[in-house]
Amino acid sequence: MAKQGVEYPSVFVVDSRAGLPPLPPKPGQRLALRQRSKYTQTLLCLLVFMALFGIMVEACFIYDLYKSKHGSEPVGNEARQSGARKGDVATEEFPVQPRTRPPAFKKPSKPLAHLIAGSKRPDVNGVMPWNDEVEHVLYELDYKEGKLVVQKEGYYFIYSQLCFDADEVSFNHLVTMTTPRYSSPDPIELLRYRYRGAHSKAFKKTGTLKSSYLGGVFHLFKDDAVFVLVRNGTVLLQSPGENYFGMFML
Repeated sequence: MAKQGVEYPSVFVVDSRAGLPPLPPKPGQRLALRQRSKYTQTLLCLLVFMALFGIMVEACFIYDLYKSKHGSEPVGNEARQSGARKGDVATEEFPVQPRTRPPAFKKPSKPLAHLIAGSKRPDVNGVMPWNDEVEHVLYELDYKEGKLVVQKEGYYFIYSQLCFDADEVSFNHLVTMTTPRYSSPDPIELLRYRYRGAHSKAFKKTGTLKSSYLGGVFHLFKDDAVFVLVRNGTVLLQSPGENYFGMFML
């Protein structure tokens, strides 16, 4: 027991390991750490290799696509030389593009024809002639002396329009045909437009123009000839688009 009046020193707790380095790992733990480090390095190397390989493959695809797209086009000096041979002017900013032919005219699948009037009026027989100075729209039909001759049997839509002077007393516009199947040489009437003017001049309008349009479907045979007839009137040849004649197979 402590005596009264005597002082004792304070008590301190001291850590005997303070300031000492940590203990080294055991031999088994050191081997496991080395193996884990090697595994991590191997995995990182494999990922980097796969990334580089993917970049190389993508670059090869892009190069092949560019080569296939531009392989046939001349580049640089070849383009300029090609342009010089063709008589074109080529510059580095605006290279000459290869010329391409326009698409060819597509042939129709069935016979057809469209004729326009020229400068000639109907002959003494009333047969309306058509312009021979321009290329006709004519396919699998023959044109002879104002007539369209059928080469294939079938149903055809036939049409015609004529412009005439309304001051005339009368005007007859007909679409007719001849056929070797009948012995009669007289034409067969298919379509008709009949105009009768005013009998009194007081009711006439000077310089008035009128037009007649005919159209219909008919069954035609080979060698049938279809043409336009004009009776008792004057056809006005002011514009080719006002007077035409044509047909096409349905």
